Amino acid sequence: MNPMNKPKWVLLSLILLFLQPVMAAESVIISKYDQAEMKNLVSVNAWLEGTDKSAKATQNTKHSNTASDEETSDQKEAVYAVSEQIVMVIEVSTPRWLTGGTRIDSIEIPNVIVKQRNPLATNYTQRRDGQTWSIQRWEITLYPQASGQFHIPPTRVTAQVSAPNGQNIQANLTTPPLAFKASLPSGFLSGDKGWVAASALTASEQWEVSREQGELKVGDSITRSVTLTGTDTLSVLLPPLLAKAEIHEPSDSYHRYPKPNALDDSQSRGNYQSSRTEEVVYVLQKGGELHFPDLKLQWWNTKTQQLETLVVEGRRFTVKHTMSSWLSLYGPALFTVLVLLAVGYILVRMMFRYYRTRPTPQWLVFSRALKTKSWATARVLVYRKLRGQTQQLELHQYQASSSWLSLSQRLQQAKLSRAGFICVWLKLKRVTTKGYALPKALPALETINTKNEP
Repeated sequence: MNPMNKPKWVLLSLILLFLQPVMAAESVIISKYDQAEMKNLVSVNAWLEGTDKSAKATQNTKHSNTASDEETSDQKEAVYAVSEQIVMVIEVSTPRWLTGGTRIDSIEIPNVIVKQRNPLATNYTQRRDGQTWSIQRWEITLYPQASGQFHIPPTRVTAQVSAPNGQNIQANLTTPPLAFKASLPSGFLSGDKGWVAASALTASEQWEVSREQGELKVGDSITRSVTLTGTDTLSVLLPPLLAKAEIHEPSDSYHRYPKPNALDDSQSRGNYQSSRTEEVVYVLQKGGELHFPDLKLQWWNTKTQQLETLVVEGRRFTVKHTMSSWLSLYGPALFTVLVLLAVGYILVRMMFRYYRTRPTPQWLVFSRALKTKSWATARVLVYRKLRGQTQQLELHQYQASSSWLSLSQRLQQAKLSRAGFICVWLKLKRVTTKGYALPKALPALETINTKNEP
């Protein structure tokens, strides 16, 4: 060490040695001041407010606490709706003034979303017993997500105030515990259904088409954008509308390409606004009428305490086919029809070739006779079938029922209609006896020439 600097270090050590008792005494004075006078210097209040800004719990849940007060609570639990916005108000007040930032510890409650949406406090003054107090109002928003009873634990609040002696003092305060209940506001609501609680809820939508003029065609696109805006709620609590509609009413008339949802939460002078914007692009795949259904959302109005339904109207579009879309839609059915026609044509050609060298089937000759009203020929064919199937010569011997006897009598009297001939023809069936056929009677009957019948 330089010999010239040694006197300076000795002098500095003597000064510090002299000031040390003074600083210790001052520290003791501040400690005693905190113990005795802090409760008159700074205090904290806490209570709960509902959506309508009326202090539902203020009658018995507004509390005051200082650094030396014991935590006491005479609160009465308030009841709110599930997902309703609850505002926890924390007020820090002092007859002096706050000289530093106020810090509030984080609050964690199971099944409750806790947000400090307003990062700034509201500062104002108030006259109390002829004295002016400086007050900071902080708001913490709570959103219960299930039914039940909830407890807000004591929350530490750190504030810095100016003491009468001009010094800055840090006060560690604690809010008293609070409690509230939450339940489903209506029996028509459940956790499975998408719904929300808010003091106000509106919806708007926009439609955009890729083709500005003329009718839409397959391959064009339609963009649908729906914005849901709520007051006194959170954007994450606003249920999706377009995605829910697609799940319940899917369609193969388009391909769906959703865009990421746009969530926004804002506040202005204690008014909390939230919005969710959904946007989906539909690429058309089929022609015809395309209907986008109405979107419906049930929501609980926390102001009127009523269940309401919000409706977003759908829209219809007419889509024209292109050649490729028409073929892709109707091609399989058209191909099937062409194949059936070709098979039918081949079968008809084969039948004509087959019967060109063979006798015409009796059923075909019978049908031609009925078509040309050749009743005598039809009668001959009926008797021919009777003999061939049953080996009998008289119709009344085939069956003994009254209906059959009536038909046979009318046939013999030439009073039978076309429907009667068909009925007789269909009823004549082959009769066998113990496994062998009866011998033919009058074989020459088969050689009768039906073409020359009158």
